[in-house]
Amino acid sequence: KREQFCRIVEIGISDLARSVALVEVAQRYAGGKTVLFTGIDLFEARSAERTPLSLKTAYRALHATGAKVRLAPGVPGTSLAAAANAHQNTDLVLVSTSVPDSELEPAWFYVPRMLHARSEVFRETVGADEEPTFIRVAASEIAERAGKEAATPSRGPRRRAA
Repeated sequence: KREQFCRIVEIGISDLARSVALVEVAQRYAGGKTVLFTGIDLFEARSAERTPLSLKTAYRALHATGAKVRLAPGVPGTSLAAAANAHQNTDLVLVSTSVPDSELEPAWFYVPRMLHARSEVFRETVGADEEPTFIRVAASEIAERAGKEAATPSRGPRRRAA
């Protein structure tokens, strides 16, 4: 409510109902601004152990909130690389437990260019009670992860942010 998040990126949609509720709350406190929501997920390509979610179903549910919705199917590293420059000044980034660290590692390089001074990044975890909780990812940790990914020898020379 206090932060008035209007630009939201969710990496891995673990619970569509929660995403819809998040957008509805953001709309309520947006102060007349339109909420821009981007969801990055495998959608139809999800593994068999995950709850199925089609791109069409997700779009319909999220679009019904009145927000401007953009969905990017694919692995986070690839999808975020394609979307990062269009998502500068993102207010809130949520990373789902459904996204394994191995898929997320290449994406960290692109996160800093999406953020502004008051942006928040949260990583979802599941506690011993099986309830999801969100842990804030500090700016220093984001910078460290982004720097490690940029310095990975197998990825070639370090890329510069646009």
